Amino acid sequence: MSDEGEATSDVAAATQQALARRAGLGDRVAYEELFRRLFPATYRFALRMLDHETALADDAVQEAWVKAWRGLPDFRGTSSFSTWLFSIVSREALEVRRRRRPVAVDSEILEPIVDRSVHRQAATQDPAQSVLATELWETLNVALLELPWRQRASWLLRELEGFSYDEIARVLDTTPGVVRGQLHRARRTLAIRMEQWR
Repeated sequence: MSDEGEATSDVAAATQQALARRAGLGDRVAYEELFRRLFPATYRFALRMLDHETALADDAVQEAWVKAWRGLPDFRGTSSFSTWLFSIVSREALEVRRRRRPVAVDSEILEPIVDRSVHRQAATQDPAQSVLATELWETLNVALLELPWRQRASWLLRELEGFSYDEIARVLDTTPGVVRGQLHRARRTLAIRMEQWR
C-alpha cells in the first residue's frame, strides 16, 4: 500500500475529535472525512428545521460547513465535534429562517411533504405496507412542522441523531433541564397528533 493509501486509511479510522484536531491544523483530508461522515446528518437536520425547503437547507448547511472550516483552529474539544458542528448548523438554519420573507401560499404547497426515502423503501414492500409507511411519514412530517422551533430541534436531535440532553443543550445554547421540558412538550404534542397510529 502506498503512503497516500495508508494516510487515507488512517484518516478513515480516526475519531471525530482527532479528525477535528487535524483539520484545525489545516489537514484537508481530515476535514473531507468529517464532511463525508457528518454531512448527511447535518443536511437532514437543516432540511427538517426549514420545513423541507431544499434551497434554504442547502444555504444553511453550506454556510455552516464553511464556518466550521474557518472555526476549526479555535475548536478546543470541550464538546464533541458533532455537537459543536450541529450548534453552527442550528444557528445558520435559524438565521436563514429569519431572513426568509413570507410568501403567498398556494393551497397545493400545503400538501404534506413525504420523505423521498420512504418512496424508495416502500417500492420494495408489500403495497399495503407501503401505503401505511407513506401515510405514517406524511403524518409525522406535518406534525413536526407544527412544533415550535426549539421543540422540533430537540426532538430531531434526540430521536433522529441520538444526541444526549447535554449535547442538545449545547447545540441549542440552553440547559439540559430546558431540553427535557422541550422534549416532553414535543413528545406530548406528537403523541396526540400520531394517536391514529397506535
